[in-house]
Amino acid sequence: MNTRVLIIVTLIIAGLAGWFFKQQGEITPPVNIETSDVDYEATDIKAVQTNEQGETEYELSAESLTHNPVTNKDEMKGITMNWEPSDEQRYRIEAGTAAISQQTGELSLSGGFSLISEGKTGKPEVEPIKITGATLKGNTKSGQVYSNEPVKVEQGMNRFEASSMKANLETGDYEFGQVAVSFTPADRQDKALF
Repeated sequence: MNTRVLIIVTLIIAGLAGWFFKQQGEITPPVNIETSDVDYEATDIKAVQTNEQGETEYELSAESLTHNPVTNKDEMKGITMNWEPSDEQRYRIEAGTAAISQQTGELSLSGGFSLISEGKTGKPEVEPIKITGATLKGNTKSGQVYSNEPVKVEQGMNRFEASSMKANLETGDYEFGQVAVSFTPADRQDKALF
């Protein structure tokens, strides 16, 4: 075969290949990586927070944790917290999401919460108090919590709803606003007196 023919065939093939790749369009734009508002993140968290004396303030487990350097808060999902604010009081807190500042102790729970008092060993058995609601705020250092949204309270067979609540978890003192109670008396039983 003639060299000229081979060169012409090669140029035709190269032209067709160039046209084919040109028709395929542009390659997807390059990935644009932006800076994140997250310092670090982790999943399946189990943590213990201690005070300056080395005593345990609370134990915490969460599905995930991210630290936001802008707010300096740990933001968590699916938390369970065992909190002992004093020698007499112990609580179990569960919530959908939480934000906690390790420096100030500020705590904000949302996505639904439950706060359950648990008895300490050596104390007479007292029915635990269970408080549920949408949001709860407080401070782990002072032991104070509050909710400005409606809460439901249960203790044994007693139940009521309140428009707001404040609590000092160190002393076990609770304050409820605008309490609504449903009272169902026992069935009436008529009996002869004589």
